[in-house]
Amino acid sequence: MPKPALTMMVVIYAAAVLLLAIRMLVYSDGDWLLVLIVLTLPWSLVAVVFLWSLIHGANLGLFWLVFLGGGVANAFFFYRYLPRIFARLSRRAS
Repeated sequence: MPKPALTMMVVIYAAAVLLLAIRMLVYSDGDWLLVLIVLTLPWSLVAVVFLWSLIHGANLGLFWLVFLGGGVANAFFFYRYLPRIFARLSRRAS
């Protein structure tokens, strides 16, 4: 995959995570919560640990930080390791 295409994919991914996190925090829109959790896996599994806090009145800001942090970490790993994975797969296919 060429570098500009990978960069664009990472930017689109990061923008989607940011928009979904803002939508969930500002509008308390729980319908997109599952999509946000799937987009930020495996980091969003940490949010399950804090679910008890949310039930007992914690602020959604904690979840917003977990999802944004997970999205940033995933974007970094995509940008850093996807070219290596694609190169290795293309060598095996040859």
